[in-house]
Amino acid sequence: MFNQYFSRKISLQIKWMFLLIIVPLYFYCSSVIGTAILKFLVIQFSFQWDYITLNTYLNFLVDSVMLILVGWIMKDTMIEQWKDFKKNLKDNVIYGALIGTALIYVVGILGGMITLMLGGSSNSENQQMIETIMNVHPLLMAITTIFFAPILEEMIFRGIVFGWLYELSPKFAHFISAFIFGFIHVMMAILSGNISEWVQIFSYFFMGFVLSYLYEKKNNIYVPILAHMSNNFISVILMMI
Repeated sequence: MFNQYFSRKISLQIKWMFLLIIVPLYFYCSSVIGTAILKFLVIQFSFQWDYITLNTYLNFLVDSVMLILVGWIMKDTMIEQWKDFKKNLKDNVIYGALIGTALIYVVGILGGMITLMLGGSSNSENQQMIETIMNVHPLLMAITTIFFAPILEEMIFRGIVFGWLYELSPKFAHFISAFIFGFIHVMMAILSGNISEWVQIFSYFFMGFVLSYLYEKKNNIYVPILAHMSNNFISVILMMI
């Protein structure tokens, strides 16, 4: 499955910026800073926001800021890969929107079956939170879920993490990037004390593996971005029906 022509390298500058800026912001500081800003606004302007509304605006704020920051750090390679994506547009769109989405749904079913066999529920806490917010603030959540999250997560987990680890070992890159991708989707539940949420990692892990496969196969970050967007778009439509 490994593509001998995969050529996306991560510069030393991006590696350092990832370790010093993106990692602490994405995994911890951004939520703390975002929460502080929202609390200030609530107090200063006497906004009557409930928990779900606060969470919605927090997610939107954090994803917006992180998207701008990571996009700026990755701007050169993102521009280069966009030009390459357009050169083989039809094939890349088919791989991303059709084949990639189909593969994600297949492995999602597999991951769900494993989770159920291990005693987990059919929905993760992350998915339940998304569905709750979608019922209250569908537009903001749809924008975050369909556009912001796929682009941001693909730049981080495939563009940087996978690309960096690929220099060491392709197999290692696939496994570790998929595991980290899976972990961040169950991280908040686990850190809050719900250890049983670990069993929900399988669907996300397999999805991460598919996305790294698409990136390696087509040598272009916009293919997994498109697959990720298509998958989330279908999920949002199903939630809104």
